[in-house]
Amino acid sequence: IRFVFSFRKTLPLFLLGSVGYAIQASLYVGALERIPASVAALLLYSYPVFVALLAWVIGRRRPTGQEWGAMALALVGVVLTISPSEAIGRADPLGLAMVMTSAVWYAGYITISDRVIARTGSLVSTAWITLGAFVSFTLVGWATRSLPASLSPNLAWIMLAMVLFSTILPIGTFLAGMGRVGPTAASLLSTLEPVFTTLLAAAFLRETLGERQVVGGALVLAAVVLLNLPTRARTP
Repeated sequence: IRFVFSFRKTLPLFLLGSVGYAIQASLYVGALERIPASVAALLLYSYPVFVALLAWVIGRRRPTGQEWGAMALALVGVVLTISPSEAIGRADPLGLAMVMTSAVWYAGYITISDRVIARTGSLVSTAWITLGAFVSFTLVGWATRSLPASLSPNLAWIMLAMVLFSTILPIGTFLAGMGRVGPTAASLLSTLEPVFTTLLAAAFLRETLGERQVVGGALVLAAVVLLNLPTRARTP
């Protein structure tokens, strides 16, 4: 097997991880320390709108009517699923600003990633992006002396599972899917995440689902269906 290293291809990927992904994740985690998780998740999942707008501005690709409709359904569905109306009024302004900055930054990260991974593929891109994020967080942790000195076996297994199944696998599959359906569609499809989170919490943590959450989940699913309907050819 011939291995060819290209600095011009790998450096952008490394920077996407060490700067793009690391800053987005840091802003979001910082927001979680100031505002309720439901509010943070709701505001973060406004990022598909920013992805569509960036694709419009940078790539001159105007969103279709179906994509605008899917975005509207998905946003309303996420609002109903997470149901944070009571918590928004108590949210810290800085926390709100941090999570909105995280959403905009994430949209930029996705838009740039879509252009970069086309030259390297999703597998190689995932490896370099995660390596870049690992280096950034390790250096920051070392500089701030916040790295754990030791971990119990249980915590080590939990951390390993989070790295593999909650970080590397989602990044890799998202990049692979984005290469096939485009950044706007991939971002919209990812709004299924809070719906599945709510369903899994109900199944394994015995949390109850309210009517609003059921309706919200149905709207997000409807957005996915709408997004995958064949578009009608325009008649001249």
